[in-house]
Amino acid sequence: MKKQPLPDPSRINFRLLHYFRVVAEEMNFTLAAQRLNISQPPLSKHIKELENQLGVELFKRTTRSMSLTLAGRTLFNSVEMLLDQAGNALHQVQQLGRGEAGHMVIGMVGTSVWGGLIPALRRFTGQTENVTWTLNEQTPSQQIISLQKRHIDIGIWREAKQQVLPGLACQLLARESISVVLPANHPLATGTEIALGALQRDKFIVLPPHEASLGLYLHNLCLQQGFAPDIAHQVNEPQTLMALVAEGFGITLLPDSYGRIPWPGVRFCPLQAAPSADLYAIYHAESATPVVRAFLKMLRTTV
Repeated sequence: MKKQPLPDPSRINFRLLHYFRVVAEEMNFTLAAQRLNISQPPLSKHIKELENQLGVELFKRTTRSMSLTLAGRTLFNSVEMLLDQAGNALHQVQQLGRGEAGHMVIGMVGTSVWGGLIPALRRFTGQTENVTWTLNEQTPSQQIISLQKRHIDIGIWREAKQQVLPGLACQLLARESISVVLPANHPLATGTEIALGALQRDKFIVLPPHEASLGLYLHNLCLQQGFAPDIAHQVNEPQTLMALVAEGFGITLLPDSYGRIPWPGVRFCPLQAAPSADLYAIYHAESATPVVRAFLKMLRTTV
């Protein structure tokens, strides 16, 4: 007896399997055709085509009734899972392509988590449930290298618009301003606006002035006002700044988002013509991933 060749899966499309499932559920070609919104003759032809490709009968037909064969029952028990798996896979592909699913690796400066970064991520993941993200704390110069090596998908730091970023582009993420942080007993800690130049006799506690860092940006703000800050201490972490300011060892400048936290012993006071501390998202201009493009699109509509 000649052995029946195995069916070629590439010739069996999902439409034929879908037609089979509906006919098997209705067990009536007329009702199945109505449900599929096609006429009955083409539907019968499609079922016959599937049977020919498989080399088996799927239905027993009589003038009065029809039923599934053993092969038909076996296929019916599997076809729903096959179609559902295929549908889920195709839906996931569409979500990935639209940026509605996927993972985003974010390089960020530490001060950004107190500002607009976390609220922006919360809004984004609230709109796109299948997106995940991780944060890597890095300086701006480290982020540039990581972006170039594709170790991160997007970078976050302040005032990036003022910098030359070959191959990279930036999008505003959140608007902020610089405030002065004073000990609670400082003569100017009244909550009224302060001119930056009025602070030139104070001792400053600063962050390291690395290239493209917040520390360098704040140092340059003082130079623009005609004085170099008298630096009493240089520390690496903003919370260390706060502790030293609270104890009266000096003053500092920080984005006003830090003032949303109740730091004991310090007062955040606004500056006259407050300098910007805007946060930016930095990304590959030509090759951003779909999820990054979706995140940037959200920022353009909300910032």
